[in-house]
Amino acid sequence: MRYLYSFILIFLTGHFAVAQVNAVDREIKQIDSLIEYNRFEIAQKKTDSLYQQLSTAQNQKKYKAQILEVQYQQAVLLDRKDDSSPESLKILLDITDEAEEGSLHELSCKISLLTALAYEKANDLDLENEHLNRAYKIYKENKLENVYSTYCIRRSSYYRITEKLDSSFYYARQAKIYAEKYHNEQDIVDAYTLLKADFVHNNKEELEYYNFLLNHFLKLNNYTSVALSYNGISRIYYQKMHDFSKALSFSDSAYTYYKEMPLLYKNRLPNNRSSIYEAMGKADSSLYYYKQYHNDVQLLQEQEGVINTKKLEKQYQNDKKEVTIKNKNQQLIFIIVLLIVITIASILLVRYNRKINRQNKIISKQLKELNKTLEQKQMLLSELQHRVKNNLQHVISILELQKESAGFNNIEELIRSNQNRIHSLALLHKKLNVTDNVNEVSLNKYITDLATLVKDSYENYTSKIQLHIACEVETISLEKAMPIGLIIVELVSNSMKHAFKERAIGIITIDITTSKLYYADNGPGFSFNQTSEKGLGVELIKGLIDQLDGTVETNNKDGFELTLHF
Repeated sequence: MRYLYSFILIFLTGHFAVAQVNAVDREIKQIDSLIEYNRFEIAQKKTDSLYQQLSTAQNQKKYKAQILEVQYQQAVLLDRKDDSSPESLKILLDITDEAEEGSLHELSCKISLLTALAYEKANDLDLENEHLNRAYKIYKENKLENVYSTYCIRRSSYYRITEKLDSSFYYARQAKIYAEKYHNEQDIVDAYTLLKADFVHNNKEELEYYNFLLNHFLKLNNYTSVALSYNGISRIYYQKMHDFSKALSFSDSAYTYYKEMPLLYKNRLPNNRSSIYEAMGKADSSLYYYKQYHNDVQLLQEQEGVINTKKLEKQYQNDKKEVTIKNKNQQLIFIIVLLIVITIASILLVRYNRKINRQNKIISKQLKELNKTLEQKQMLLSELQHRVKNNLQHVISILELQKESAGFNNIEELIRSNQNRIHSLALLHKKLNVTDNVNEVSLNKYITDLATLVKDSYENYTSKIQLHIACEVETISLEKAMPIGLIIVELVSNSMKHAFKERAIGIITIDITTSKLYYADNGPGFSFNQTSEKGLGVELIKGLIDQLDGTVETNNKDGFELTLHF
């Protein structure tokens, strides 16, 4: 019986220990998930807390693998938060041998790959290649297929930097295949990024890559990458497909995240937007966003200068502490090194200043070009003002004629008639395309909006009025658009006032071709040629027809019909 109790006690103790290890493993997986979704602050707290618990546990050997895994996560967090963090590389180098001695092959392979990335960021390609070879050896010997996609990403990036693009393309494709096979989402994103960067020349495929990345970053709440993805899609529509409307739409989406973006990437958005507006011929908007881009670049350069200064100061303070335990020769070496660093920093600052001067010259040149464009726009506006002056003279003439006409006892009707005539002139100017030409107007849109405006001004009528409008003419000169618009105003006003008093449903039909205007309503009809002493409408129509050098035909059977040939 005593042996049985001992056996049960040993079994329960072992089972509890396994449960503890499994709990730690679950915690490590949760931290991995937090890192993947860019929730770095929460992941940092959990990592520090878990490392504190494991490093102070009574039986540390039991948790050796978990401790190394948590240290690796600390290095990953430092790398994600700071692209050039020396602390990350220090942690990786400290745990490399321990992971290898503990036969933790997958962890050893991941450590080597992250170390290679750190050396790539430090621009030490020889050491990067050395750690990539080490990672490949571990992968090959232990058949670690699930981490092969990460190795391919790093190798592709290495060959991209060394300008061996064929090899880079091969490994990027391999990374995509293995990442999709083993559901390594981060590697899938990195593979798509590498492929779209250098090897995709098909607009549709490139848009598919960007949309994939966009959906992925939205899921991770990585809004900086979301903004850059929107901006990339906008650039494709602008530069390659010349679809400025869609380019601006995606640029608008990118700009929703502009204020929260870091300075390192912020200037890409106004730079792209300025180029789009420039291509569209909108000089004011282009200049506005170009100035915003220039301001962002200057802020970034200032920030980089501050960061470099802080790094130099931090390095100086660390080295100063070591001086106290070194001899005078080492102090001399340190001073020489410090002077070299300061000299290099000075050279970098001089280069920055030269770069700023070059950019200022470019900006000055572009400002001159923009001012020239603005002068051209000013000429167009002057022409437009001349048109407005002429049309105001038309308004005055109409009012003079109205004053001489008899029979307007209803002041409200008098005001509405003149309002509609003036609206026709105002709407005409609203439809002008001032970007290129102030002499033409879109006839279909003008006639549709004008007829609707006049109809709605009589909306207190109980009859239900239907408008049927067809227009084959796309654009027409301002000289012809104005009298045609006034004719439509008078005809629709006349129909609304007189044609539908005995009708439950009124129908107005307007059909315009290149040489003919056809107007009809389903009212009782009236004699167009009979002279009326009341109202100005018919006489005004006749005068406008003469202005168009046109001829007119009318028909009073089954309603009123007018056909104007011009």
